[in-house]
Amino acid sequence: MNRRRLAVIGALSAATLILLFLAIAWRQPGPAARNSRVAAGEARVVAQAQIVPIDGVIEVRPLAEGKVLRVFVHPGDRVAADQLLAEIESDIPSATVRQRRAELRGAGEHLHLTREGVRLEEQAALAAEAEAARHEAELARDNSQRQHQLLAQGFVADQAAIEADDRLAAAEARAREAAMRAQAAATGGRAAEVQAAKEEVTSAGAALSQGEVLLSRTRILAPIAGVVMARNVNPGDIIGTNITSPTLFRIVDPARIEVRIEVEELLAPRIELGLPVQFVLPGTGTVVGRGKITRIAPQVEKRTIGADDARIRADSMVRPAWSEFTREPGAETLPVNYRLEAWVQVRDRGALGSAPMDR
Repeated sequence: MNRRRLAVIGALSAATLILLFLAIAWRQPGPAARNSRVAAGEARVVAQAQIVPIDGVIEVRPLAEGKVLRVFVHPGDRVAADQLLAEIESDIPSATVRQRRAELRGAGEHLHLTREGVRLEEQAALAAEAEAARHEAELARDNSQRQHQLLAQGFVADQAAIEADDRLAAAEARAREAAMRAQAAATGGRAAEVQAAKEEVTSAGAALSQGEVLLSRTRILAPIAGVVMARNVNPGDIIGTNITSPTLFRIVDPARIEVRIEVEELLAPRIELGLPVQFVLPGTGTVVGRGKITRIAPQVEKRTIGADDARIRADSMVRPAWSEFTREPGAETLPVNYRLEAWVQVRDRGALGSAPMDR
């Protein structure tokens, strides 16, 4: 009899505790109704949200092959644009640049000599040769005239006059050739030769630029100012330039952020551009930021925020939207990829929407 009485008392006590727990749970507000700043009865849609960089995560990949010599940054470091992140061995590219610079200097000297002609000393020598050849031609002309006069007087044979004419023709040809050489030396190279020399300079300059580009790729620079999120390279690593090569660094700009919101497919028609949004810490109702809807995706997609949470249907479809983010006064600065709840104030006053965590 005592055992039966004890069993009844225990059952009544257990039932009383269960009823008390249910009463407390019934009075406890859910995440969609915790924020006291939203007026009673005001319609809102609660969705999963995440802080994302406006410019995305910048992935720095190698553009040159070789062994990594030095790495200068670590995750969490702030970097400026064009700051040196790492160096790859550069012996061969450096030697190539030195060779190209020497070739460019040689091509430039060749162009200068072709345009200016021969040196002054050579010009003087050629001018003297032309003057000597001219005097020789004048002497040959005088001799030819005398031979013809003697032939007319019958003192010489016809052969003597013919030979004098031949010597005159040869002397005049040598004089013309010497004069042309002297003139060419004074006026510089021909137009075609100058143009060819210019093209040699252009080709050498292009080769030098190509070599300098290859050399610059051995210095891995930060494409933007921001914070290093990840570093996947160490001194001594051998890296390549194929598409399967790993990302060396990931950089974000924490000063340029927005919030990605994933609205349930059934609630997506209630989301419009310009709607105000409150961002709260999940499960607390503490407002940490505000904003307005700035973009809405044109189609639904697979969930990405919280897809690994067992309480959320990972295979559900959502419509992404984006909002600006203004931190509440006194609230802490939140890092990139931080999870939040987005309370979107919709225009109608239908039933409250909720995120999967509210189910």
